[in-house]
Amino acid sequence: MSEQLQNGPSPPGYIIRKARPEDCGHIVTMIKELAEHDGLGHKVAITEDKLREDGFGDNPYFHCFVAETTPDSTTESTQIVGYAMYFFMYCTFVGRVIFLEDFFVYPQFRGSGIGTELMKRVAQVGVETKCTKCEFIVHDENSRARRFYEKLGAVNSTVEGEWRRFFWYKFDMPSMEKLASR
Repeated sequence: MSEQLQNGPSPPGYIIRKARPEDCGHIVTMIKELAEHDGLGHKVAITEDKLREDGFGDNPYFHCFVAETTPDSTTESTQIVGYAMYFFMYCTFVGRVIFLEDFFVYPQFRGSGIGTELMKRVAQVGVETKCTKCEFIVHDENSRARRFYEKLGAVNSTVEGEWRRFFWYKFDMPSMEKLASR
């Protein structure tokens, strides 16, 4: 990836950078906070070690950007205040797709441009890797997030008509194991 992706302009007082293995504790904390916000805190089973293993090996299952405060005249420490986690998938209709799995900025840092910059970085990756679209899911009660994404140009595909005829299914681990052993 280009150097611009890693070191492009960021909101004042913050940098947006690729996540590193040592960031996993902070990312897990934000994952839990996001899940709590969506009423799904009881579902979070990810650990720092699992996140590190899955995202920072030879074949990562996800990629991630973090937003980090920069030191100033009052403090030399930094703080991770947001993240955008994504992975790649394939759509037989259109080809390559970048999927935004998680996106979070601590409430006290919202409105500062950090979220826009995180989304911009994910979009840059999608463009560089020749993805045809970026997809993500937003909780139906999170109207603030929906307005944010729409302001950036995202389209709610559930109102496009034809996608309302489809349902989202999943196999959990016990179901996959049962199916795999048939």
